[in-house]
Amino acid sequence: MLTDTVRGALAQRKAIDEMIGDALSKDWSLERLESVLRAILRAGAFELTTRADIPPKVTISEFVDVAHAFYTGSEPGLVNAVLDRIARAARAEDLKR
Repeated sequence: MLTDTVRGALAQRKAIDEMIGDALSKDWSLERLESVLRAILRAGAFELTTRADIPPKVTISEFVDVAHAFYTGSEPGLVNAVLDRIARAARAEDLKR
């Protein structure tokens, strides 16, 4: 449920922000990202790390679609790349399937 995802992301914001920061390229910081983009990444990272019942590829695809609803530029690609890096770090076994 989206409400649970948003609440969970807020509750675990510090740890999630660290994951996102680690997944960003060295030229970017989390603070440099626009607030909606940060929110999308936080929710996606939370779902990737807490919802083992949802395949990582599904989560990534869904949050890339959310990014497309807000952005027409390169932002959806950034969401895809960052969430993919987080998934590879947090759920490597699930990605092999």
